[in-house]
Amino acid sequence: MPNTMFAIWIGLSVGIILLFLYAAFLNLRRRQSQGVELGDLMNSFLPVNMEVLSHLIDPAQQRYLQETYGQEELLKIYREQVGLTMECLRRMSHNAALLQQVGYTQLRSGNQLIASLAQEMVDAGVHVRLYTFMGLIVLQVRNVLQWIPLFSAVTCNDVQGLVSSSLLPAYAQLKDKADNLTCLKFHSLNEALAQSL
Repeated sequence: MPNTMFAIWIGLSVGIILLFLYAAFLNLRRRQSQGVELGDLMNSFLPVNMEVLSHLIDPAQQRYLQETYGQEELLKIYREQVGLTMECLRRMSHNAALLQQVGYTQLRSGNQLIASLAQEMVDAGVHVRLYTFMGLIVLQVRNVLQWIPLFSAVTCNDVQGLVSSSLLPAYAQLKDKADNLTCLKFHSLNEALAQSL
């Protein structure tokens, strides 16, 4: 069993390294491509219900479910929660990618403040996309190996820790950076963007 887990983690590590190389390639290509305006992307953002995500990762809620439901019902609830969590993570990653596209177009702005805010937004998007990627990988592995009870419990705690301590603050920071940039550059879209994230 330890050799199998070691092989899984090595495989995941290699996958992450390949993903980072691919992301670096995409990043380079995006910097060279034509820019996109925020107004063109407004209908593409996917709202993320942070309250639902916080509720899904709440340890007290998980204990309540374990004490209230039987094993079969609990497994069904966990599958639904994993699906909802994965959808929230996908939406966060999607929104971060769109905001990064907007940020890339503003990096060459003649206004140094706008260029600086755009760089901060791009950097915040990198953190969000990294944490969502890690969370999605762990949840996918959990779905594949859900028949191992210890693994399911460990990965569930890992995802809860990752989301609560890293992803939620990173997404809040991304929203803050987007708000700062839109206040300065795209004032008319500020409120619409805040509601879309």
